[in-house]
Amino acid sequence: MNIQTVTGKLSPEVMLKTMIHEHLVFDLSGVRKEKDKDSMLENDSSLDQEIEMLKNSGCNTIVEVSNIGMGRDAGALYDIANKHDLVVIASTGFYKESVYPAFVFEKSAEELADIMIRDICEGMDGTDIKAGLIAEIGSSLNEITKTEEKVFKAAIMAHNRTGAPISTHCEIGTMGKEQLALFQKDNVVMKSVSFGHQDLNEDMEEQLLLLQSGAYIQFDTIGKNSYREDSAKVKNLLVLLDKGYENQIMLSCDITRKSHLKQNGGHGYNHLFENFIPALMESGVSNEIIDKMLVQNPREFLAFK
Repeated sequence: MNIQTVTGKLSPEVMLKTMIHEHLVFDLSGVRKEKDKDSMLENDSSLDQEIEMLKNSGCNTIVEVSNIGMGRDAGALYDIANKHDLVVIASTGFYKESVYPAFVFEKSAEELADIMIRDICEGMDGTDIKAGLIAEIGSSLNEITKTEEKVFKAAIMAHNRTGAPISTHCEIGTMGKEQLALFQKDNVVMKSVSFGHQDLNEDMEEQLLLLQSGAYIQFDTIGKNSYREDSAKVKNLLVLLDKGYENQIMLSCDITRKSHLKQNGGHGYNHLFENFIPALMESGVSNEIIDKMLVQNPREFLAFK
């Protein structure tokens, strides 16, 4: 089994520490309420500095979940991967209803699936650079709309045709149970699915339900304390680890704004390694378990089945 990166198919063994849910080149400036330039990330010197800090922390793999309509730029991701000798995995799919391109409402699930399959098998954005993940397939806050359900159906079709894994967006941690029901309805093998933003979900019973299905979950908004404090995320994670789920949890920061970058006064991508991992270790989490969350689990999840 291989992973599919922007520079080609590779053995999962090339992956060292991995950020499972990130944005490197990204643009929601036109759809977010403030309509300003903060919601843009670019292939520039600021990003170069952030990536070099990550590499100094032993991270060599970034899973880029920006998809169609989110400012995805395959050429820029290819350049970033080569410039920094980085493993970059790009995504195909559609985010959530409030930011869908107009054609998503018009096309059938089969037609949307064909777009994703083309991105995976032929190349994205008019290039031969291929997506290696179907992500971040999203639901809205406290609901899955009819169009979002159609996109989930399309993602499942594309997964069945290609073997590409699926990573989801649970808005503020909500709707994981309902997303699970959609996957189970179509008999998806859940080890190919990862539920996003579960560190924002304060319903631990729902987290356990997702884990019991065999799926992965992501604690992937580390450092976004305005949603939920990192200290609460640590406590939550410790309970799940104590219950034996270290083989199904992955970590990231989900950087989505210029103001999140270190040089702009934000916590930065490397916050995961500078602050959160040390907090876990101080709480007694072993190096072996940290390695599972950062290295082994992403290797298993991202390999095409």
